[in-house]
Amino acid sequence: MSWFMAFDPTAYTTFSYREYRFSGTRFEATFHFRLSGEAVPDIDFTEKIQFTPGLSERVDTLRLDSLLVLLGAVLGLSYYKLAAPNEYRIDAPGLTEHALDYLALVIQAGMAEFAYRNGLKGPLQPDIVNTAPGVASAWPKSRWREQYGDPIVPIGGGKDSVVSVELLHQHRLHPIQFAVNANPTIRRVALASGHPLVTAQRTIDPRLLELNAEGGKNGHVPVTAMNSLIALCQSRILDGGPVVMSNESSASDETLEVEGWSINHQWSKSWEAERALQDVIGPQAGLSSEHYFSLLRPFSELRIAGAFAKYPQYHRVATSCNRAYRMDAGDVGWCGECDKCRFVYLALSAYLAPGALRAIFGRDLLHESEQIPGYEELLGLARHKPFECVGTEAESMVALSVAARRQEWAGHRVVAHFEDVIPGLADVHEELEHRVWSASADGATLPPAYQEAQGALR
Repeated sequence: MSWFMAFDPTAYTTFSYREYRFSGTRFEATFHFRLSGEAVPDIDFTEKIQFTPGLSERVDTLRLDSLLVLLGAVLGLSYYKLAAPNEYRIDAPGLTEHALDYLALVIQAGMAEFAYRNGLKGPLQPDIVNTAPGVASAWPKSRWREQYGDPIVPIGGGKDSVVSVELLHQHRLHPIQFAVNANPTIRRVALASGHPLVTAQRTIDPRLLELNAEGGKNGHVPVTAMNSLIALCQSRILDGGPVVMSNESSASDETLEVEGWSINHQWSKSWEAERALQDVIGPQAGLSSEHYFSLLRPFSELRIAGAFAKYPQYHRVATSCNRAYRMDAGDVGWCGECDKCRFVYLALSAYLAPGALRAIFGRDLLHESEQIPGYEELLGLARHKPFECVGTEAESMVALSVAARRQEWAGHRVVAHFEDVIPGLADVHEELEHRVWSASADGATLPPAYQEAQGALR
């Protein structure tokens, strides 16, 4: 008979970001964290990130160190959430006041879903206590290439980053694909592009998973904010160009609102999050906003799906299904059972025929009656939009309307069902469709060469 002491989140009152270290010979960063309370033993955590090495004489050490200390503060949220105490203590030196404000925003907005789904009455707003401030207030001009080097493009194996890579390729901007903990899907998509793939390996402390099983709080953390900072560090190590994300306008759409509290599953992919990171890397690391931006920011998921549909070389290798990104997933494709699969299938149905989508997904999701409840959520007809990286309810409605107009989709069970329950589904709804298809005003001012690449999708 086994026995263990259950983890009690309420016993821990302070989370500490203790220190980080970087080995310039191994190109490995190590971060140390601690949970503590008055009547319980401290729990220490260590996380490591192994970067792809660069030429040591070309590493922008000053800026890299300042990015790494900020990265550690955001990575710490994976461990902070075990107890979500009211004090977040920072003992690692080097964070500016701007960085502390950024961390507070990431906790409040980037962990809003975590707070909501763990039964909290409002967003997390811990006291952030910085015991070791100190960063240069004026940054010397860099001798490195910065935004003029080859772009670093984080890829996840799905349609959006495929479109970014292809747009940059078509405009001779030589994208370097980048992934954290690259899985078989990511490597397959990278190979199909013909462009190099650079990786970083993130190793979380195994104690995290053990404590989750013993009663620690669990839930969504702002992974895109973490991976964005990892990519910025990798760019400095490689003397690369800007980090070019593939986040769309739809990511700014909230999942739900509760008594004035906005909760967005995709917050760390939103325009607000992009601007916040652009604003902090200047005072924190001496980098301009042109070092980090999303190429696809003005566009809806539906517009991006249309671009992806034109690249058949990726159709059988790419996947956005979350099952492919579980730690023990192996080499898997679309599951056909999740909200992500349902949405991407619907979005692509506006451009591809049923046979083409069957070849991609291995099944016909719009002909399976059991998918109807899931599509009701995507359309905003039941509950709220799923806690998933999916498009807006308006995009889903427009995509379904387009499918209903196409003879090849009209007889499919899901389409037929919604034609019965949504009056005028197959009609053209000009105002709604204009809103979905048009480029939004959101997005940073890009360097001229990137403006041209983005313009190809406008």
